[in-house]
Amino acid sequence: MKFNLIRFRKCLEDNKIFFEVIVASLLSFMAIYVSFQANKIAEIQTKIMQEEDLPQLEIRINQEYNEQLELYDNVVWKIINQGGRLSDFDTEAYSFYKFFYHPDYDTLQIPLYSYLNMRGFLTGESEGLIYQIDNNHHGVKEIELRDSLSDFGFYQIETYMTIFYKDIFNENHEEYFIISPRIGRIKKEEWNVIETNYNEAQNKDTFSELSAKKT
Repeated sequence: MKFNLIRFRKCLEDNKIFFEVIVASLLSFMAIYVSFQANKIAEIQTKIMQEEDLPQLEIRINQEYNEQLELYDNVVWKIINQGGRLSDFDTEAYSFYKFFYHPDYDTLQIPLYSYLNMRGFLTGESEGLIYQIDNNHHGVKEIELRDSLSDFGFYQIETYMTIFYKDIFNENHEEYFIISPRIGRIKKEEWNVIETNYNEAQNKDTFSELSAKKT
């Protein structure tokens, strides 16, 4: 069938308004889409800028040597902020004495008072070194326990810490860590279990009063 140019032109003229509406609708849709994408890009850029301004916390550890005792008798944890400024800084920590019996490695776990020197040292800075805390020079006691219990098993001290602060946007933050026997981040759910186990424990001991008999 031959293409009828006159009939096609007449069809276009008869449906001119319809096509104009379609074109206008497409243009409107494209404008909305472009605007949406621009807003989305702006939101992502804003979020990236805000994240760059957020505090970036890091915990470092070092041991202090006691020349008189000739051993490393104190462990120091330093909380360092390498990001944006923070305020309203605070911490909370829980420590556990965990003993592993030979030969089946059954465990005994005792919540501890006073393993950390919770007075710590708050620098007053909002960037760099924020706070440092130590383990009360328990090195001698730890060696004493290790030697007296070596025939029965071995132990480790597990310590967990949560850090509270506000960022420059006045938003509250909580971050959760294990700081002994290793340093790493933990999830809030794990912290909640640790907190519950500590608070609901029937018996707690002061680390300096622990002995082989208690274990």
